[in-house]
Amino acid sequence: MAVNHYETVYIADPGISEAKLGELNNKISDIVKRFQGTVNGAEDWGSRRLGYKINKQTTGHYVRVHYTAEPGAISEIERTLQLRDDILKQLTIRLEENERRTNEKRTDEGR
Repeated sequence: MAVNHYETVYIADPGISEAKLGELNNKISDIVKRFQGTVNGAEDWGSRRLGYKINKQTTGHYVRVHYTAEPGAISEIERTLQLRDDILKQLTIRLEENERRTNEKRTDEGR
């Protein structure tokens, strides 16, 4: 099966603890590894104001995870995120070649 590059951004409840964020990122890493993938980087964007209220929240804690995996990993990651009460929203996209280069450059620069 083909291995693709993906990016998942999720918005967590602004009151989530660092321990729970670490636990969630470890869970995502485990899922990616189960589907013959690797996590290429994770960025904690911190707390930001939302464009509109989600579950009565006006701010959220943003996290971006870039990884390579088989397509089956996506449904498992999305299911895991949707089952958690402390996740407000999530979005996963498959990266095309030019987007991969931009992400690799961004990761190399330490952004």
